[in-house]
Amino acid sequence: MSHNYEKRVTTRSTLEPMYRSVDLEGRIIDCNDKYARMLGYVKDEVIGMSIFDHTPETKHDILRSVFENWKNHVPINNHRFPLISKSGKAFDVLVTVGDVTGSNGQVVRSSTTLLDYEEVRQLQEMVKLSKYESLYENSPEMYRTVNINGIIVDCNAAYCKRLGYLKSEIIGRNLTAHTADRSVSAILINMAHWRVDGVCTQVETWMKAKDGDEFPALVTPTNLYDEDGALLGRNVVIQDMTEMKETQEMLEQRQQIDQMKDEFLTGITHELKTPLTPIIGFSQALAKPKLLGSLNERQTDAINTVLNNALHLRQLVTDLLDVHKLELGRMRFDFKELDIEKMMAGVLASVDHAAKEKGITVTMDIREKGRMVGDQFRISEILNNLLYNAVDFSPEKTGEIHITVEKGGDLMKFSVRDNGVGIPEDKQPSLFNKFYQASTESTARRYGGTGLGLSICKGLVEGMGGNIWVQSKPGEGSTFHFTIKPGDLAQ
Repeated sequence: MSHNYEKRVTTRSTLEPMYRSVDLEGRIIDCNDKYARMLGYVKDEVIGMSIFDHTPETKHDILRSVFENWKNHVPINNHRFPLISKSGKAFDVLVTVGDVTGSNGQVVRSSTTLLDYEEVRQLQEMVKLSKYESLYENSPEMYRTVNINGIIVDCNAAYCKRLGYLKSEIIGRNLTAHTADRSVSAILINMAHWRVDGVCTQVETWMKAKDGDEFPALVTPTNLYDEDGALLGRNVVIQDMTEMKETQEMLEQRQQIDQMKDEFLTGITHELKTPLTPIIGFSQALAKPKLLGSLNERQTDAINTVLNNALHLRQLVTDLLDVHKLELGRMRFDFKELDIEKMMAGVLASVDHAAKEKGITVTMDIREKGRMVGDQFRISEILNNLLYNAVDFSPEKTGEIHITVEKGGDLMKFSVRDNGVGIPEDKQPSLFNKFYQASTESTARRYGGTGLGLSICKGLVEGMGGNIWVQSKPGEGSTFHFTIKPGDLAQ
C-alpha cells in the first residue's frame, strides 16, 4: 500500500469580492454572504432592501446620478463609493456594474461587484514593498499582480496600454477577463496547482485585449507573501510574443518552402538528366567512326554541336542543384583515399575534346605525387569548372592552359593558368559571387555561362577546408588557385 503526500503551502485569502444584483428600481434581489456580512446583516435581511439603505444619506444624490447613468448604459468600472453598515459604520468600496438582460434583450437587473477599498489599498502597499516600484511601473514589459483567486490588484502602464484599458477598468477583474478563450482552461489549471504547492511555472498563453485582439504571451510569475509567510498572490511579468511567433512561423514556412524547393530541384534535375544521358551517349558514339561508321564534315559538326550543348545543359542542371545544396548547407563530401595522378589524368581527359576543338594546348605539372585523402568527385568538379572557363576565355589556335598540383604546408594547392583575356582588377572581388560575370558591354554574353560556376567552386573549396583566389591582368591571362585540406592517410 502506497501513500501520496502532497506539499501544500499556507495561503491567505484577500480581496474576496462582494456581489449584489439590483433591479431597475434599485431593490437588491440577490447578494453573496460577504456583502451581507460586511454590512452587518444576514443575507435574508438584505434581499428586498434598497441600495439607498446601504449608502450614507449625504451620498444619495451621487448614487441617484450613478444609478441613472447605469440605466442609460454608461459603463461603471471601479467607481469608488461609500457604503454604510447596519451599525452606521461607513467604508469605501470599488464598484463595477455589469448588465443582465432578459429574453427580449433589455436590461432587467445589474450584476455588481464590490471590492473593499481598504483591502485593495493594503494589498497594493504590500505589492509596493515587494518590488521595485519604479521598475514595475515604468518597465516596457507588461506587469500585473493578482491575489490567490486571480483577481488583479495592480498593473503597470504597459499592461494597460497593450490591453487597451484604463487602470480603473482592470483593478478588481479576474485575470481570465484578459485571457483568450483558448487559454482559459490552461491558466485556471495552472492557478489551481499554484494555490496548492506555491510553485510558479513559466507558461505560454494567449491574451485578449479590450478590442478582442488576441496575442501570444510568455507569463513569468513570482510569489508574493505576507509578513507571516502566507501566500498572498503573485507578481507576473508578461512578454508579448507576437513578433517572436510571427518570426517562428516565417521560419517554419521558409523551411517548408526550402524542403519543397529541394524536392522539386532534386526531381527536376533527375528528369532533365534522364533524356540527356542517351543524347550524350549516342552523340559520343556517332563522333567515333569505328563505332557507328564514318560521317562527313557537315555531319560531324552537327554531332559535335549536339554533344557540346547537351554537355553544357547537363552541367547547368548539376550547377543549379549544387548551388541549392550549398545555400542550405546540405552539400555532402565523401573523403576517401585517392591517387593524385589518376585523378588528374581523368580531369585532363574530360577537357581534352573541348581544348582540341579550339586548338588549345593543355599541360600539367604534378609536383606532389602519390596518394591523398579527399573528395575526388568534388575536386574534379572544381578543376573542370576552372578548365572549361580557361578554354572559353583562351584564344583559338594559340591558347595555352597549364595545371599545377603541389603541396603547401598541410594543404594541397591546385592552380589553373591560361593566356586568355584576363580580368580587370575591379572585377576580381565579385568574381566568386553567384550569377556574377566579369564581362564588359563589348564582351557581354560572348562566352556564355550562368555565373554559377565560380560561386560553386568557392562553396566546394570552403567546404573542404580551403580557399580560392585569382591573379589576373587584362591581356595577360589569369591564374586561379585553390587549396583543400586533405584528410589523414591510413597507416
